[in-house]
Amino acid sequence: MITVICPCYNAEKYIDKTIASLLDQISVNFRFEIIFVDDGSTDNTLELLNNSKQLFNAKDIKIKIISQDNYGAGAARNKGIKSASFEYLAFLDADDIWMKTKLQVCHDFIIKNKESNLFSHNEKYIKLNGNNILLKNGRFKYESISKSLYLKNSLSTSAVIVKKSLLIDHGYFDTSLKSSQDYDLWLKLSPYIKACNIEITLGEYHEIENSITSKYYLFRFFDQLIIAYRYRKYVNFASFLKKILKILASKQWVLGLFNFKKHGF
Repeated sequence: MITVICPCYNAEKYIDKTIASLLDQISVNFRFEIIFVDDGSTDNTLELLNNSKQLFNAKDIKIKIISQDNYGAGAARNKGIKSASFEYLAFLDADDIWMKTKLQVCHDFIIKNKESNLFSHNEKYIKLNGNNILLKNGRFKYESISKSLYLKNSLSTSAVIVKKSLLIDHGYFDTSLKSSQDYDLWLKLSPYIKACNIEITLGEYHEIENSITSKYYLFRFFDQLIIAYRYRKYVNFASFLKKILKILASKQWVLGLFNFKKHGF
């Protein structure tokens, strides 16, 4: 019924919690599989994944562990998509966790909403200081999902389940982008999306300490410009121009140049 795809890169500090949340999933009347794709980790992530096999086997949960060179999360997800056995795909980043009822609740919504091909739910955003914010995903301001997503992304990768055929027919994650690959995918799929919004909090998105480099900020800056131009047909010229100006006015390229001058790439 559902294939869970989890890309992992140097996630040894938090992958145990992600694995535990998957082991705790309640599945009363359906089967699911999990595909971990290790994206060339240089720490003990792959070892931890391999050590978890017996735990999943003990619960009769089908698991695949795929290893590849470091091509990025989009390429890892694409490999998982192509290896998926089931009709629906759920994405879980290695630093996020799900509530134990996540897959069962989503399964029940899928069964009751056969006309839908994308399902999304709410999640908690847990900040480093312990504070949390409720992210209400899957809300579209306009009748046009394409216009709504162009003006504001309301889909979170770890809170989406999508019908596999939607990606097979209309495209995968764009690995030529260095960031924002998920946002690009939702915009690409948007003309064909038949959405079902699940008004339940079923996951947690955790802020983690990392070193954001000048490369990240500059890549994100340029990728957002590419995406804004690529899907400009979804909105009128005024909205397109406003989005471009918003990106140019953001601090991303300033931080990128500052860090580049200070630290280099």
